[in-house]
Amino acid sequence: MDDLSDGSDIEDELEDELEDLDDVPADPLARDQWMRGMFEEEEEEEEVDLGEFVGFQDEWKMGSYHPCRKREFSRKPGVKIDLPDDATPLLVFSKIFTEELWLRLVTETNLYAEQSRNETPSSSKWTPVTMTEMKTFIGLCVAMGILQLPARRDHWRQKKWLFQTNFPEAMARDRFAMIWRYLHLQDNQANDVDRSDKLWKLRWFLNYLTSQFQSLYEVNGYVTVDESMVKFKGRLAFRQYLPLKPTKWGVKVWVMAESSTGYLTNFQVYTGREGTGEKGLAHRVVMDLATPYYGSHLSIFMDNFYSGVELFEEMKGHGLDACGTVRANRKDSPKNKMLTKQAALDKHTFRVAQKNDLTFCVWQDTKVVMVLSNYHDPTEKGSVSRRRQGGTQTAVVVPACLSDYQKYMKGVDLLDQMIGYYQFQHRSKKWWRRLFFFFLAAGCYNAYVAARCAGGNTFKYKSGYKDWLEDLAQELVTPVTARSAPQCSSGPVGATSEHDCEKIFEKRKVCRECALSRSGTDVRASATVYGCRQCNEALHVECFGKHVRRHHL
Repeated sequence: MDDLSDGSDIEDELEDELEDLDDVPADPLARDQWMRGMFEEEEEEEEVDLGEFVGFQDEWKMGSYHPCRKREFSRKPGVKIDLPDDATPLLVFSKIFTEELWLRLVTETNLYAEQSRNETPSSSKWTPVTMTEMKTFIGLCVAMGILQLPARRDHWRQKKWLFQTNFPEAMARDRFAMIWRYLHLQDNQANDVDRSDKLWKLRWFLNYLTSQFQSLYEVNGYVTVDESMVKFKGRLAFRQYLPLKPTKWGVKVWVMAESSTGYLTNFQVYTGREGTGEKGLAHRVVMDLATPYYGSHLSIFMDNFYSGVELFEEMKGHGLDACGTVRANRKDSPKNKMLTKQAALDKHTFRVAQKNDLTFCVWQDTKVVMVLSNYHDPTEKGSVSRRRQGGTQTAVVVPACLSDYQKYMKGVDLLDQMIGYYQFQHRSKKWWRRLFFFFLAAGCYNAYVAARCAGGNTFKYKSGYKDWLEDLAQELVTPVTARSAPQCSSGPVGATSEHDCEKIFEKRKVCRECALSRSGTDVRASATVYGCRQCNEALHVECFGKHVRRHHL
């Protein structure tokens, strides 16, 4: 083994270098004093003013800014498909919940009911659900979000006037309970499903909704990225706890929503860490949500969980504008030495720095606020409203990136607020149902935003979202009963392009189909106020299918 060096060679080299310098004293004591003095001078040169930012001498600068210009959003905002100004709520909603989706719900629900009853025989009666019944079921769920009662069964109570509703006329209580029991979206026995995906029960539904949301409406160029919580307290591997959120326990959903309206344009459901850990989670989430908008110069606003120099630089390279609050300890961010020594700025004063196309500002409000942007001009100013003593409001001048952040960082909160008012949230042990009804509520609200945009000044629902949602629920509901469900061999029963079953009579009339089937017998045909609008014939709801088939034979 070679002997380790004792450092004598290094000392000899230093001695040789010092001898080459003319001003180095020859006396060893004087030489040591000369060396200490030289290092003290270097330390003095490194000291900067407390107002300077550490690192600015190399990359960041606090003056001589180069101008930055905001590129316009390259896509046309608004509704992407032709909608009449007076479009009904159901017509707009059908652009999201299409016939393909309804058929999927009906097919998978009936298949799951058959599989479950084969595995565990039940004495309860079940007949396959039809398209009309499924729409009625969903319509009643939407109505339950508006008319909220403690339990689902309370909507069918009739003995007390407090609980008297028209739900029994729309669907029998037991039939609703059976559809609720077997409601399904994915075949459990399918071989083409990736079981490693924790959301495999909902994957098709989530992907389909994302496509429909983006094909119906284009955002106006300003969006917010934040997380939403879907309430669920049951056992679930990826259940989250966020103590600062109004909904503390549940499933976390990463959401991108339009800042001005809250329109949900893209989302991801968080299912927990993958493998040993996930690095750059926030970075990955933002880039995934923004992928459909590469090159469009969409302005994306986010909080300090996501913001960072590396992320904003990458977004700039993909033609995306970004702005958000940033944490003081974020990698590559300029560090304010004044803040590290706890010497705060004067209230409502700020400092701005620039690095390439990045703009960074520190503003002293009640506490220090740091904002990072990849497209704002550092010299551009804006204003925010602040309350003074006595309750009066005053405008405070701030950098434009900070005023824009306050203006546009509200999209996800607005979405949560609007769907939270009327969301169906009855208890269920199946976690995926909570997600299903959350995105059902989001789909209803997205349809409302699109309808309001298409209607413009002629939009008739001036009273707001609640009135529009009430009409949607009413349009979805076609009165059915437990008896009206067809047998397995029967085809779908419901409205067609040639026949519609509606309440068309004020006084009850004898059902045409019952009269034909009981002709020549002693059994008297019963009466009804429902009938075929096109044929003007009285018909029971359960006889409507026979009427349609008879006219098509």
